[in-house]
Amino acid sequence: MFVEIAVTHFADDAKIQRLREHKIPAVEIDLSKLPRDSLRDAITEAVLKTARRHWLFHPGIDAARAQQDADDIAWQKEQNRLLAAAAAKHRSRVDETASAYRQALAKPLGRDIAIPRQAELQAIGLFEYVGYEVVGFACFSERPAVWQAIILAEVFHDHCLGNALCKSVPIANHLEKRRLIQKPFLRVSSDVAEDVTAIEAQFAPAWKAVDNYLKYLLGEGVLVQQGYDVALAGTLAKPWSARTLAEKQRTAAMHSAVQDVEWILGELPANERAGMTGELWLQSIHRESGLTFRKALLSDIESPTIVGQLETIATMLKGQGPLPPATLGLPVEAAIARRKVQMATQSEERRLKQLQEANRSRQSRRDRFCADADVEKDLSGPELGAFLSTKRADMNDMSPVELAEDSEAGLTRAREALSAFVRQRRQEAEAATQKAKFQDKIADLAKGRLSHEDAIAFLKAREDDFGRMSPLQYVKDESTFQKACTKLAQWETFARRS
Repeated sequence: MFVEIAVTHFADDAKIQRLREHKIPAVEIDLSKLPRDSLRDAITEAVLKTARRHWLFHPGIDAARAQQDADDIAWQKEQNRLLAAAAAKHRSRVDETASAYRQALAKPLGRDIAIPRQAELQAIGLFEYVGYEVVGFACFSERPAVWQAIILAEVFHDHCLGNALCKSVPIANHLEKRRLIQKPFLRVSSDVAEDVTAIEAQFAPAWKAVDNYLKYLLGEGVLVQQGYDVALAGTLAKPWSARTLAEKQRTAAMHSAVQDVEWILGELPANERAGMTGELWLQSIHRESGLTFRKALLSDIESPTIVGQLETIATMLKGQGPLPPATLGLPVEAAIARRKVQMATQSEERRLKQLQEANRSRQSRRDRFCADADVEKDLSGPELGAFLSTKRADMNDMSPVELAEDSEAGLTRAREALSAFVRQRRQEAEAATQKAKFQDKIADLAKGRLSHEDAIAFLKAREDDFGRMSPLQYVKDESTFQKACTKLAQWETFARRS
C-alpha cells in the first residue's frame, strides 16, 4: 500500500489511474495546513492521527461503488416498472370506473322501491326535496330518493354522525356503511375521478354527488350554514323534532298498553284467557275505530281512550273503581260479572254500615238533647215531656226530639227551642211571683183602708178601667198597682161619704 503525503501538490487523475491499473492501494494524507516550521512531534501527530486523509484507490471501495451503481440502475428500473404498473392500474381503474358508470346510467332503477321514512318526510314537507338527480347519482345502488331520504332523516335529523361535521365525505362513508354505494365506485381517488370525468362528463364520485346534493339543499333553504358545518333549517328541524317526540310518546303508550294487557291477562284464570296474548290483542280490531289496536294506539284520537279504558279494567281487577265501559276485546266478561257481585256486596255492606252509623248518630244526638233537657230545673216532668214530644210547625212538623235526631243542625235548633222555652217559663214564673207580690200588697192595702166587706167587694169588683178585671186580677207590676191604688182611693172616698 502506498502512502502519499500532500503538502503543496496533490495526486492527480493520472496517478490515481496508474494506481487503479496496478491495483495498488494508496492513501493520501493532507499536510497542506501544517505550518512549515512544525516540529517532528507535531508532524508525527498529524501524519498518524489528526491530518485529513482519504483513499486514492482501494479495490474494495471500487467494488462497492460498482455495486452501488448497479443497485441504482436496478432500483431505477424497478421504479420505472412500478410507475408503469401504477399508470396501467390507474388507467385500468379509470376505464373500469367509466365503463361501470355508463352501465349504471343505462340500468333502469325500480319505481316501486320504498322510500325510507317517507311518512315523516311528507309530514314535515321535505319529501319534495328527495329524488333530485345530481351529477354522480349513478354511483349509488338505489335511486336518488332513497339515499337522499337517508341523508335527511339519519344524518340531519337523527344526527347519526355524532360530533362529526355534516360534510360530504363523512356522509358518503355513512352511505357506504349502509351499502348504498356500488362496489365499482367505492373510495374513488381524486385522480381517478378527474380522469373518469374527462371520459364521462356525467360522472362524479359518491362523495361529490353528496356534495352536489348538499349544495342543492342549501340553495333551497332546507339546510343552513353554521360555521364550518351545515344543519337542517330551524323551521323544519323543530316540527320534525316535535313529531318525533310525539311518535316516541305514542310508541311508549303502546308498549305500556301491551304491558297492561299482559298484566290483565295474567290476572285472569287460565280457562278465561281464550289463548289471548298481548301481540294477538294488538292485531285484533278496535270496534269504535275499525283499526287494529296497534294502529289505534298510534292515533292521537283513539289512544287516550284505549289507555284510559285499560286502566279502568286493571283497576277493576284490583277490586277497585267502577266497571269498565268496554272490554276492548279482552276476555274479561266473567271478571266483570264477578266485580258486579263484589260491588253489590260492598254496596250493601256500605249501606248497612251507613245505616248503623246514622242510627248511632241519631241516638247520640237524641241522648245529648235529652241530657240538656234533664238538667233544666225549671221544667216539671209532664211539662218537659209535653215540650219534647209535641210536633211544631216551625220544626217541619217534627217534635224537638225528632228534630234533634235528624241532624246536627236539627240538634242545634232543638237546643235553641229548648233554651227559648226555658226562658219563657222562667219569665212566666217571675211574672207570677211579681203578680202575687202586688196582689198581696193591694189586698193588704184594701183591708187596711176599707172595711172587711168593702175590701172583699173592692178586690172582686170588675172594673171597666181594668178591662173588666178585678183589682186582684189586674195588678201585676208597679204601674198596675198604682192604678189599683187610685181606684182604691176612690172606693175609700165613697165609703166615707156613705
